[in-house]
Amino acid sequence: MKSFKVFVAVALSAALLTGCAGVHKVADKLDMKTGTYVAPEKMATFVKGKTRQSDVIASIGYPPVRNEISGKEIWTYNYTLITAIPFVGDNKSESTVFEWNKSGVLLNAYKANGTAGGSGNPLLNAAGM
Repeated sequence: MKSFKVFVAVALSAALLTGCAGVHKVADKLDMKTGTYVAPEKMATFVKGKTRQSDVIASIGYPPVRNEISGKEIWTYNYTLITAIPFVGDNKSESTVFEWNKSGVLLNAYKANGTAGGSGNPLLNAAGM
């Protein structure tokens, strides 16, 4: 009888663990994603002083936000991820920023947290909150 209880406990544990993995796969499809995600591996391919604007465009697309500040051209790619099921994954709000000289050569590339002046949550932004 004791071995039966152990078997049932192991079987239930295995079912719960695989069930959580299934929930995570379903949640990925329901997550809300906006913007352009630039993975750290992709960021590592952009080299200061060598990468040109055309290289970044070919790799991740045209920048949705372009500004000029102090003679530098600044490109910003915003990305927001809101998980469908709380506590299953982490919400993310980040900006990937590229700074260019007048010749179109990369001066700096970095990640920043969120969008200035915004909540990072497009649902709250749309509601005016």
